Amino acid sequence: MGSARVATRGETFLRRPELPAALGGALAGVALFLLAHRGMPDDTYITLDYARNLALHGHWGLNPFRDSNSATSPLNVWLLAAGILVTGRPAVAVGLVLVLATAALGVWAAGLAGRLGVRPGVLVALVVGLTVTSPVFASIVGMESFLGAALLLGVARYAAARRPVAAGIVLGLAVLCRPDLAVPGVVVLVALIVGRTPAAWRELVPAFAATVAVALPWHVVSWIVLGGFVPDTLVIKTSGAFPNGEVFGNGPLFWAQRWPVPMVLIGAVVLAGLAALARSVAAVVRGRHTPVDRVVVACGAAGLAHYAVYAAMGVSSYIWYYCPSLFLLTVCAALCAADLATRRAGAVLAPALGVVAGAALGIGLVGPLPWSQPVIFGNWATASQYIAAGRALGATLPPGQSVAAPGEIGALAYGCGCDIVDVFSDRDLAAALAAERAATAGPLTRAFLRVNYLFADTAAAPRPTDRELRWEPGADGPGWPTDVPGRGPGRLVLSP
Repeated sequence: MGSARVATRGETFLRRPELPAALGGALAGVALFLLAHRGMPDDTYITLDYARNLALHGHWGLNPFRDSNSATSPLNVWLLAAGILVTGRPAVAVGLVLVLATAALGVWAAGLAGRLGVRPGVLVALVVGLTVTSPVFASIVGMESFLGAALLLGVARYAAARRPVAAGIVLGLAVLCRPDLAVPGVVVLVALIVGRTPAAWRELVPAFAATVAVALPWHVVSWIVLGGFVPDTLVIKTSGAFPNGEVFGNGPLFWAQRWPVPMVLIGAVVLAGLAALARSVAAVVRGRHTPVDRVVVACGAAGLAHYAVYAAMGVSSYIWYYCPSLFLLTVCAALCAADLATRRAGAVLAPALGVVAGAALGIGLVGPLPWSQPVIFGNWATASQYIAAGRALGATLPPGQSVAAPGEIGALAYGCGCDIVDVFSDRDLAAALAAERAATAGPLTRAFLRVNYLFADTAAAPRPTDRELRWEPGADGPGWPTDVPGRGPGRLVLSP
């Protein structure tokens, strides 16, 4: 009798849709990593620098010689550092964290499908497939965007299942993944919990208590020990428009000029998500909505809220800033397609989105494999070019000398292991930048900066560097060569 019961339970466990969903998500992550591991963007290497220094030296900084607080995602740094300790290879650690994130996408998509009564296979395939093949997400492998997307989906999954503590814990992890994920995460949590009944607001208390318990301790440590409650990237990356006037709000218009085909595919997913949101909002207004409609409205509102906050801040159009909004609208489109898949008249949406994912995959498979650079790419050199130059730089610099970075630092620091300096690697430079910002800011921003840097040594003058590395156009002349589309041949030149 006992053995029969065990067999039955094992059979039930093996039939859970989360298991094949986790496997499918993991395999998708492996495939993407094999394509992208040589062409990761420079900001990925900033995170890897932090993770390697943490794993090997117990030091929180971009280079081993200076303190810094520019790691936007402490959770990603911790996971990568753990992977480095296990494997001894930072690039393999990137793959492990990516596979963890895509497997979590599959698991939570299957759990959400089971809660909402839609086909789990359709929802998992669309959520994982559209995210992994997205030209935006595929271009930033190694950064925290996949992890953040999975955690936002986890908030929706547990909030829809009326599990406020679990949802709050996952929201706390999302805040540790990126502080700005608090905006869409809170919208999803509140909309799905309070939206059920007026009395459900009481469930927000344990939910937010769990969030605070998970996220607050690190931020207090960061505030007191590292000199900022939030990372210095808040000041560094909110410096306004690029020289051509490109900011977050108008960034997609500039992207459409530089990368028209990928933007058509991205736009198709966004339009499908917005159409799904409009459909569900109409159902809510008519009072004839389903649980699927509630989740679509929650995710759509969260995505639009994140976009609106970033547009209002006027930050530059860094590609990963769009990932929370893009992902949440992708979830809206996938939920609508999974809901319509049971109806003959509406079953066309899922295959159409599958075609979009297939086309995006096709773009990624054109050209040399694995990638030397992703589809959407704006760095001055490829990762391999920067790492090669960094190794040569490390061999050239005498011990004890420092060098100013040329404007991009991640892969150079990864290659050289030297005292390479800019606002990302030197806390004093970041504090000086914050002081400049405070001098011209309004009263609210000035008050925030004063509180954020309350424990920082803002009186310390930045140390001068001994040498300077600069990027110069053209293939002729001294220096280490670079060559990427859109910028052409160039050289990294070290000052005498």
